[in-house]
Amino acid sequence: MKKLLVLTDFSANAAHAEVAALDMARKLGDGILLYHTLPYVPLIPGNGGGPYVTETAGMLFEDSKERLIQEADKLRETAVMTRGFHVDIGERNGEGILGDVIGELTAAPDIEMVIMGGRSGDALEHLLGGSDTTAVIRKARKPVLIIPPDAAINLSGKIVFATDFGIADIAAISCLQELLPRMSFGLDIVHIIQPGEVVTHIGAEVAFRKYLDHHGLNYNHVQADDIHKGLQNYCIKNGASILAMTHGQHSFISRFFGHSESQAMISGQQLAILVFPPGLKYDGQPGNQPPPRNLRKTPLL
Repeated sequence: MKKLLVLTDFSANAAHAEVAALDMARKLGDGILLYHTLPYVPLIPGNGGGPYVTETAGMLFEDSKERLIQEADKLRETAVMTRGFHVDIGERNGEGILGDVIGELTAAPDIEMVIMGGRSGDALEHLLGGSDTTAVIRKARKPVLIIPPDAAINLSGKIVFATDFGIADIAAISCLQELLPRMSFGLDIVHIIQPGEVVTHIGAEVAFRKYLDHHGLNYNHVQADDIHKGLQNYCIKNGASILAMTHGQHSFISRFFGHSESQAMISGQQLAILVFPPGLKYDGQPGNQPPPRNLRKTPLL
C-alpha cells in the first residue's frame, strides 16, 4: 500500500495538516505514516556526564515515541468518528535533522507524498523562510504538500500548476497525471506574464506545448502586473485550493519568489502549496501518446 508521509512536531499547525491528510488518504486509497524526528543529543565528555546525557536522550526519545503513538490513535479516532472510514496509520520516530533524513525516507517506493503543516503566515512565505520546510523540499524525493493553518482543501476542486516552461515542470505534470484521477482534482496550468515582457527564448515553451498537446492538456497565459497577486487572484477566481510548482535553481519559485519584498506581498494568501522538489522520483511511466492536436492557448486578462 502506498503511504502519505505526514510530518508532525505535535503542534496545532501539524494537527491541522494531519486531518487534511486523512481526506487525502481516503481519496488516494493510501495509508498514513506519521513521522517525528528528534535532533541528535551530543555526548558531552568529561566529569562522568556521558551516561547522564545518554539516559536523558533515551528518555526524550521514549517520550517522543509515546506522544507519536497517542497522536496516531487520535488521528484514527478522528477518521472513524468524523469521516466515517478506517485508514491504515503507522508511526515512526526518528533521530536527526529533518533535512538530513527526508531524502532516505522519501526514496522508499511506498511513500507517495509528503504532507506537512506550515507555521503562521502564508505557505509560500513559509516555504522561502529558511526553515525546515525549505530543507524538506530541497532533499525530498516525492511531492511535498505544505498546508498553512487556515487553508481548507477542497477535494473536488482544482490544482493550479504555475509553470515557467522548465524541464522539471514536465516531470511534475507527469506525476500529477498519475495522482489527479484518484484525487478527483481538476488541473489548471498557468503561466503568468507581466505587461511588456519580451520572450527571447521560445524553445522551452515550444517543447512544453508539444508535451501538453500529446497528453490532451492546455495552458493559460495570464497577464498580471504583479505575479504573486496574479496567481492568488487566479486561484481564487477558479476555485483552486492548491497551488503547485517545481522547486530548483531555475524554477518558478526561485525566479519569482526569491526576494524578501516578494514574500511580503503574498502574506495574505491562504493556499496549500504542492511543491515538486529537484530530486523528484516517482513510479509513473508515460503511456502511449496520442497523435498531436492543435493546442488551445487561451489568453486571460
